[in-house]
Amino acid sequence: MNSDISYDPVSVIDEKEAIGETAKIFKDIRETMNIPLITSIWRGLAEIDDSLEKIWTIAKPIYETENPGKKLKEIIEEIKLPLLPKFTDDELSKCRLTPKDWEEILIILKAYNRSNGLNMVVLHSIIKQNFPSCLKIQKNNKKKIIWPVLQKLQKKEEIKPNIWQLVCNVNSICAPNGKNSHVATLWRHLAHWPFFLEIMYIKLSKLSDERVLQSLLSKTQKYLQDRGLLIEAEFYFKNDLSSKAYSVIKSYVYEKDKVIRMVVIGFIMQKWIEKQIDFSKVQG
Repeated sequence: MNSDISYDPVSVIDEKEAIGETAKIFKDIRETMNIPLITSIWRGLAEIDDSLEKIWTIAKPIYETENPGKKLKEIIEEIKLPLLPKFTDDELSKCRLTPKDWEEILIILKAYNRSNGLNMVVLHSIIKQNFPSCLKIQKNNKKKIIWPVLQKLQKKEEIKPNIWQLVCNVNSICAPNGKNSHVATLWRHLAHWPFFLEIMYIKLSKLSDERVLQSLLSKTQKYLQDRGLLIEAEFYFKNDLSSKAYSVIKSYVYEKDKVIRMVVIGFIMQKWIEKQIDFSKVQG
């Protein structure tokens, strides 16, 4: 059995339940990264001693530059994501998603792709370069992203068993332990639209069966290792993280079935909706 992440994204602290210093850091992460939600890596670290504060102290100045966003864009362009096939006639006849549904799905994908993608780039560089401190901070002057209100992130117990099975099915694609793997938060957020999960499972499974997905994950992993974000360091922080926290972050960014998997799959889905979905034919 392959190793899974050592925390469960389903059961770690919910962003809305955070209090005190953790809540302050979560707010700072959202504002600095220009994102509407906190993905599981930060919520997982919040439950490991003082690891959240330590890593965010190192990472924040890097996120404040434009470099992570540029590197993420470079990676996505370099690996050349495939375009999933259009709806079949049968799929189209069963589609019950309205244009508003598709817009909400797309917003969620963009939010997770930005968050997961930037985390992948920055945290990989921090581990690879052994905790560097930015030599020169160039503040990100890009216009603040105005995110619409996202659909609620449901807890597992709020999701019907048959829909949870769909969540587990699509989560199993290229996951370390198949359908027994920890469920990535993105899939739980998309559980509002079971039809979308069902279609994605079919289309992404085909990419996996043809080994296309595995090739993309390997390409991304190699690109990060060979040509990932290079941080010009003024000095290097002492690595005083607990062994558990260090292991969690390293596994998260180095192993291709963790955040790399979700970034690649997330951007494939985003590309499909942006390029292939004709809203005039999916009126629900």
